[in-house]
Amino acid sequence: MPPRTRSARERASARPDRPEIPVNVSDRGDEFLVSADLPGLGKQDLDVSARKDRLRIVADLGEDEGGTYLRKERGRGEVRRVVHLPEPIDEEHVSASYNDGILWVTLRKRHRPKQVEIR
Repeated sequence: MPPRTRSARERASARPDRPEIPVNVSDRGDEFLVSADLPGLGKQDLDVSARKDRLRIVADLGEDEGGTYLRKERGRGEVRRVVHLPEPIDEEHVSASYNDGILWVTLRKRHRPKQVEIR
């Protein structure tokens, strides 16, 4: 039996001081679409880069508000997420937008050379 894959929520609860950015990745034929939940941030708090078969997301969650906590589940500081994609992407055709707390990144797949049949 294969090992159980931990969900983003389980991984985040293991380190509440360092939450993991939850993402969805969909294959849309010629491109990948990645959505990441990052509520309460501005565009200036996000950094997105893509290279080969990886998407890197960095978010600045701000500074700790201080005080004495009875319970602390919301992390602060910088969080990172690297998403490994199943195929290489065309680094010149990556776009991102941030709306209503969700980061959307579209990454065009790199075209593979077409094999030509010799007659």
